Amino acid sequence: MGAVVTAKGREMIAGRMRGSTPTQAEPLNAAWGNNPAGLTAAATDVGLFKEASESRVAGTSSITTTTTPNDTYSVSATFTSGSTQSIGEVALSDSASKPTAVDAVQTSSTVIGSNSATSLIVASGGNFSVNQYIQVRTEVMKITAISTNTLTVLRAQNGSAAISTIALNDVVTGGNIPGVSNVTNGSVYFHAEHGAQNLSSGDQVSYTLTTKFS
Repeated sequence: MGAVVTAKGREMIAGRMRGSTPTQAEPLNAAWGNNPAGLTAAATDVGLFKEASESRVAGTSSITTTTTPNDTYSVSATFTSGSTQSIGEVALSDSASKPTAVDAVQTSSTVIGSNSATSLIVASGGNFSVNQYIQVRTEVMKITAISTNTLTVLRAQNGSAAISTIALNDVVTGGNIPGVSNVTNGSVYFHAEHGAQNLSSGDQVSYTLTTKFS
């Protein structure tokens, strides 16, 4: 199981240590996702692999002691599944709303080009903007130009590795890397994947997501 504080999350922690300037909302909002490809969470992530349809849940936070006084921050949240589905990931964000730019790869090929291809066709280019960062599977990219529904991108951003298996209907999610906040509702503090949990409508899952600072 992979569970990490993202690079953006480290920036969020630093911001909170500075007090009210800049103002940093607490990352209380839990999101879960399907992670259909069984991918592993990494510190380079700027979004979930595939956020599920349910609304994010406002969790309850606490400060506890693991090694030294008050060195551990935890958020507990409970989700109710709205359908029959498989859940395989969970995240924390400082926003109760989902990212404004979520789309899907569109192509007649099974796989997009190669790990050096710079054109990405999406369902609606209008969902994105130039200089925005996006994530497809485990790779973060930067959009440098948009022509109708074709995004021109810089590959392997934020320390991520370029991938060559970008497939039809892979999720494209906007997110923020350190120093950038141009995606509304797009800052992910904590991202974890876990074994697939097959759920029916009405099933509930409770998470306690814990970060120990050292």
